[in-house]
Amino acid sequence: MFPIQTFLAGLTVAGSLLHAGETQILTDDYLSRLRTEGAHAHPAAAAGKARAAAAAQDVRSVRLWNDPMVGVGFMAADRAMRKDLGDVVLSVEQALPKRGMFEAQQCRAEAVHRAELENFRSAALAAGAEAARSAIELALADESISLQQTQITWLAEMIENAKQKAADPMGSSMDALRLETELAKDQQMLDATRRDREGYARMLNLLLGHSLDSPWPEMKLPATPPPVPIAITEIVRIPHVNPKVRAMNEMASAAKAEVTMADRERQPEFSVGIGTNLYSGSGDFRNATVGLKMSLPWFNDTSYQAKIAAAKNREIAAKSDVESMHHEIASLVLSSATEAANAAAQARAYSGEVRDKAEQTSRSIEAAWISSKAPLTDMLDSRRMLFSIRLEQRRFIAMQLAALEELQSLVPTR
Repeated sequence: MFPIQTFLAGLTVAGSLLHAGETQILTDDYLSRLRTEGAHAHPAAAAGKARAAAAAQDVRSVRLWNDPMVGVGFMAADRAMRKDLGDVVLSVEQALPKRGMFEAQQCRAEAVHRAELENFRSAALAAGAEAARSAIELALADESISLQQTQITWLAEMIENAKQKAADPMGSSMDALRLETELAKDQQMLDATRRDREGYARMLNLLLGHSLDSPWPEMKLPATPPPVPIAITEIVRIPHVNPKVRAMNEMASAAKAEVTMADRERQPEFSVGIGTNLYSGSGDFRNATVGLKMSLPWFNDTSYQAKIAAAKNREIAAKSDVESMHHEIASLVLSSATEAANAAAQARAYSGEVRDKAEQTSRSIEAAWISSKAPLTDMLDSRRMLFSIRLEQRRFIAMQLAALEELQSLVPTR
């Protein structure tokens, strides 16, 4: 069973060190702290925590005994009769608990409480995953900025080479102009990416409850893709760790308790009462009576049977909802695990032979252009290809991390 108290305690830990350092790699530990702070700050998690606290009070509110009833009555008769029999009647009546009703009510309240705890956990996991995904977007933006700055630096160097070539009597200034155009275009792309980065940083601050202008260090994605869990293994864990499935299981238990409650309601209700007669003139005791009362539920047996049948149907529906949710979560787990595996495979491919060949091709064509053996268009095309491969490798890493975040929220490991 998931250690819910440990989870609740973990949400009180704020990420006070999140802004430390000049460059931050998105390690699993760092993302875990972001999840914790995101869950702590999100209002949905706070609402879930309040509902869980209310359900805990509902458990305490279940009563074994109903409130006793007290009564007073007065006799209207001649003085002699009132003096002889008493003219003030005092009574106390207490209903007796129905067999098994208290246990069923308590079982239902406890199941609802556990369900609300799981709903709170689900909201906290979703809020934490949202914060982690926002950090991944921020890191990808930083990676894009770094690659674009490298591209701009390279273009500036090629412009100088083109100007030196143009100084030759046989040279032309067209290459320099073309490269300057490429530089201006790439500079605009870099400025746009920086604006995107500001937006991602503000979004992350919003999710964590920080000031929107709070600074974030430069972030980097992992150099290589992390391991991907096996989908079949994760699906087996769904009933044990997924908060939505666990909450629905608890609601099925509550529905089962409601069947027991409905069955106990059609049992006769007994109550005991004590009455005494006093004379108001002197306060003297005259007599006392002890009585037993019983309700007659058989007159409404059709209504009770209908209530039992309705409770049984709700129990069947609750169990079917559990199966439906299990299938839905299993489908999402398969999708997330597959997406993470594909992204990891592509990231590894783009960081290996594909990138190496693109770098070799770019260097060869660059050398050929400098020696006037290759046209400028070939050099630019090869360089764009290299830039695209480097950026795609970073995007695949980000895609894998985002898929793993989704998987973590579906089948959490902590």
